[in-house]
Amino acid sequence: MPTLVRRPQSGESAVADRSAVVSPTRPETGARRLVVPQASFRGPGSESKVRVVAPEEGKRVPARLQDWVRKQNTQTGRANSTRPLVDVVGNPVPRDAVLLNRNTITNITINYTRIVNNFGSPGFPYVVAPGAAWRGGFFRNARHHTVIVLNFFYPFYYSDPYFAGFVYDGYYPSVYAYFGWCPGWVYPQRVYYAPADYVYVPATPYRYYDSGYRLDYTGAERAISDVRRAWLDSDTGPLAAHLTDQMDIRIYFDGEYSYTTTADDFYAMTLDTLSTTRTLAMDFDDPVWISSQEVFYTGRQVFDDPDGEQHTVYVSFRFRKLGADWYLVALGTSRNPIEHQYTDFRYSNS
Repeated sequence: MPTLVRRPQSGESAVADRSAVVSPTRPETGARRLVVPQASFRGPGSESKVRVVAPEEGKRVPARLQDWVRKQNTQTGRANSTRPLVDVVGNPVPRDAVLLNRNTITNITINYTRIVNNFGSPGFPYVVAPGAAWRGGFFRNARHHTVIVLNFFYPFYYSDPYFAGFVYDGYYPSVYAYFGWCPGWVYPQRVYYAPADYVYVPATPYRYYDSGYRLDYTGAERAISDVRRAWLDSDTGPLAAHLTDQMDIRIYFDGEYSYTTTADDFYAMTLDTLSTTRTLAMDFDDPVWISSQEVFYTGRQVFDDPDGEQHTVYVSFRFRKLGADWYLVALGTSRNPIEHQYTDFRYSNS
């Protein structure tokens, strides 16, 4: 099975400024109609400058993220109830594709009703091959015998109705590719590749057993509990409380770094996956304290998809304490238990 990790191509620096779409080697099947703006990245290395997120900033970001998603979909307009001939990027819709309109069909999105109350109807129709991440190759099962067309909140996916694998040259896999019900790729302008991993360690590091020193166990536990609650309740609010405009999100597949994206893009793709799956269980192992200001969790997530099939993915979340609160700096997913390189500083002899 091909890896999801995107490596720099020949002639490309490890930290790339992707101001234009990298043309895929596979020919596109239709004219691209979606104008994809460059994301406003802080850029590689800038995260090392962030030490504190002001309390007012932490309270403002969840509302701003909601407004960003709502604005993107309002500009596009509501999805047409008639059968589309092309998807949002101009790919022709196959004649045998199954049209699943979330505005009129309720059983396709298990948690759609709850999401739509806060964000309205998604306005971006994409050709999707659901389940490809689980079965490999083209999607086939008893209910849907071909690709489908479904509307999403996130506007910058890339779809190809004739290809349903993991790797598409020049593009990056969407954040939740292993969940199987979102388009497979995102435009390269929306991400950047910066494999160097920055871990925040205080200028005067404390030893775990130093007298009077206490780790923020309560805050770290609250952060991972909020993530769990967001998935179990299909509510982006608890998760958004741990996102900040000052930090981009590093994305890992199978324990390997793939790319970095903005909080906006990460939030919108999370919204799409929340609305198309129902999480049944989410359990985490004991945390690994990378430093006194960074904590890493691995766990297992069990969910139903719109076809009623149950799946398991393995997930990881890494948080950094910036001021008084903890913020997400990295997400990982895998079909197998996640292996990582981090060690717990509490048990280090150094």
